[in-house]
Amino acid sequence: MAPMTMALRPEERCATVPPAAAAAAALHGALLESRQRWQDLAGLAADFVFETDSAGRFSFLWPETVIGHPATSLLGRRAASLLLGTGPDPFALRQPVRRQRAWVAGAGGKPRCLAFSVVPIGDARGQFAGLRGAALDVTEQEEAAAAAAAGLRRAALLDALAETVRRAGTPREALARGLSSLRDALGCAGTAMIVPEAEGAALVEANGAVPAGLPERAAAALDAVEDWAGRLDGREPAALLHHHGRRPRVSALAAWRGAGSRDWDAEDLAVLRSMAAMLGAVLGFARLQEELEHQAATDALTGLANRRAFLAALASAGSGALLTFDLDNLKPINDRHGHEAGDAALRALAALLRADAGAGEVAARLGGDEFALWIPEADIAAAKARAEALRARAAALAGTPHAPRFSMGIACRPPGSPESARALLARADAALYAAKRGARGSWRLAEPAA
Repeated sequence: MAPMTMALRPEERCATVPPAAAAAAALHGALLESRQRWQDLAGLAADFVFETDSAGRFSFLWPETVIGHPATSLLGRRAASLLLGTGPDPFALRQPVRRQRAWVAGAGGKPRCLAFSVVPIGDARGQFAGLRGAALDVTEQEEAAAAAAAGLRRAALLDALAETVRRAGTPREALARGLSSLRDALGCAGTAMIVPEAEGAALVEANGAVPAGLPERAAAALDAVEDWAGRLDGREPAALLHHHGRRPRVSALAAWRGAGSRDWDAEDLAVLRSMAAMLGAVLGFARLQEELEHQAATDALTGLANRRAFLAALASAGSGALLTFDLDNLKPINDRHGHEAGDAALRALAALLRADAGAGEVAARLGGDEFALWIPEADIAAAKARAEALRARAAALAGTPHAPRFSMGIACRPPGSPESARALLARADAALYAAKRGARGSWRLAEPAA
């Protein structure tokens, strides 16, 4: 009998899987899906997840790289060893907590701020077995919040400093108050405003002992028109911030701390930069005001005090002697050599008076070819001696270009006299004209005040 062959229909070719194996495969697939779901959710909610053992060592980490560190390099390491500073330790907790922030060392020691959420885990006996947690990197948010807070503090500080400056009565007082308040606010040893000079730099206003090397460093910074911050000779932290006005309004704010003090941080420099602009503007205004006041009180041709300034000084003076002068040869000089030569003669007499005037004495050009010299506390004898000395000095210049020849009048104000400045000047002028009517190049003493 021939062997019988049978062909299986397609539906008869599938193998029957035992029920237990099917259940195991389904469970394995579910576990894989659950694990993937857990990883996806963890990755969305945190930058890494971890577990520690009862000794605080990392026993589990995910993903493979944690704040720049390979996870394998951290396993078995004490978690607290990553912490920076002296803030709360999230790895020492024994109760659940959410979003506790701490600074840790990232790869290369770079500080990172993490928000930790942790729960304690226990063993079969209910004893503490470690922590399970997640960490979210919030460095950018923390830095942004810190920058915003610092900005508010800086704005409040600058407002307070500006108010101090505004309350001052004069630009110089505003400068002094602003520098003093800035010194105290930033914990400086001293502050100063510095301006360039033909050779080097000059301190216009300063408080605190100026450290060695600061003027030279300031001169270099002003010459290069560059800000500078560092340590002077490796010791005192110092900074120089410019006010970029037009010359001669250029200035620099200098600040320094004691040797061994902390360096300047970004907030310090931001405050100094703002104050350099504010105090530089105040200094520029003060210098402009002083220049205008000087021009208003100074004779443009000779540089001596003018009539207005001299009368103001005379009005507030006490006892003393007033000498008035009138050039005897100005008209001939103008006629023969021109007004430039006449101006030179006026400047020559001004130079003589300026050289002769001592401390507290005031020399002035009252107008035209009339000059004056006030000698505080001088009596008649001292005034006569002074007039003779001036005649001798003028005689010694005879033969030189533009040598001055002049007549003088003398009027003395005794102690306690109520005589006004104008009355005193009128008596001296009367004596001067008496001298000119007589022998020119001489002097006359005025009659005492009535």
